[in-house]
Amino acid sequence: MLKSFLNTIGNEWNIMMKEKMILIVILMIPIAVNFVFGVEFSNDQIRNIPMAVLDMDNSSLSRMVTQQFIENETFSVRYYPKNSDEMKRLLDESRARVGMIIPKDFGKEVKELKSPTVLMLYDGSHISLASTAKVKASEILMTLKAGTFIKLLEGKLNLPKDAAERMALSIKFTSRTLYNPAKSFKYFFNPGLATAIVQTGIALMTAVAIRREELQRSRKKRIGYVLGKAIFYSVLGTISFIICILIQNKVFDIPFRGSFIGAVVLSTALAIAVTVFGLFVSLVISNKLLATTVNAVLFIPNMIIVGYTWPYISLPKLYQIVAPCFPFYHYVNNLRNLFLAGEPLNFLIKDFEWFGIFISIILVLLIGAICLIKVEEPDEDIEIEEEGVYNGFSEITA
Repeated sequence: MLKSFLNTIGNEWNIMMKEKMILIVILMIPIAVNFVFGVEFSNDQIRNIPMAVLDMDNSSLSRMVTQQFIENETFSVRYYPKNSDEMKRLLDESRARVGMIIPKDFGKEVKELKSPTVLMLYDGSHISLASTAKVKASEILMTLKAGTFIKLLEGKLNLPKDAAERMALSIKFTSRTLYNPAKSFKYFFNPGLATAIVQTGIALMTAVAIRREELQRSRKKRIGYVLGKAIFYSVLGTISFIICILIQNKVFDIPFRGSFIGAVVLSTALAIAVTVFGLFVSLVISNKLLATTVNAVLFIPNMIIVGYTWPYISLPKLYQIVAPCFPFYHYVNNLRNLFLAGEPLNFLIKDFEWFGIFISIILVLLIGAICLIKVEEPDEDIEIEEEGVYNGFSEITA
């Protein structure tokens, strides 16, 4: 069994070096995608949202409101329509994503304490732009509202500035955003997006890793064969996970506040879990295209299903039941928490236990299945031909 185990690892290494497909899918593509995501989200926040302003008052106060939006980097005030129809056309054509309509007599009504309404329009077809714009616009308008009210109290009631501030701000609400105060999309998305590519690579390559013509009649040698495959892909996957984490931390400056050892152990657990499951699928489904499809369907949608891009608590009930069955569920949010919140290791114990149970069950099924398969070929050492050894994945992609 030991000889078969070592031969298998050596064979997979030779295949990787000769045909490069394993190297490309599990290592090179995830690294490249890491850089793509890192550069894409390098600005951290959404900026320069095209905005249109319809100022029907043109008073000093209305111009001051417009100026606040001009000076804010979130907005790019590009259009000044002459009427509401022109404003609608700008939004319909997606030239403007945000619109602001300041009513006539705005400045006058403010001075008379009549509470005029400024109408904000957001293009809801692009939810990330709309949500960012709404938050920033609310901050600007609330600040202006408080400042204007203080000045009115000073002028109307002849109050000193500190008294006017106490009256206007009789109740103060303060808030702090922990762990990601800049609300960076890069911090939120990239750790999980990067590692999801590695998981997909492992799943696709292990789906075609078991080659029945290599199986021998000796059950011990078969067990050594499948364990060699499991170790090889698990180690390779773990290395890829760690490289992706280091790229996000060292190259793109996403802070890593938790235990790096915890991230390594967690990544190793996920790599083993995906590997043994992929090998099991490869063994029980002899058709390589079907095996690859099964793994792709199970693993590629994980980002959405397990509650990473959309909160788990907001998922449909069925999804909440299914999500914990996927290894990625027990990995990806923990990884983000290690990055941003410095999650202590003891918080990961339950997920480590889940990985242990999952890997043990699948490994038992895998070894049981490999022992039950009937093999007609006589015992002989596994040999690697000079060319065309690892053509499983290339066959189904041809």
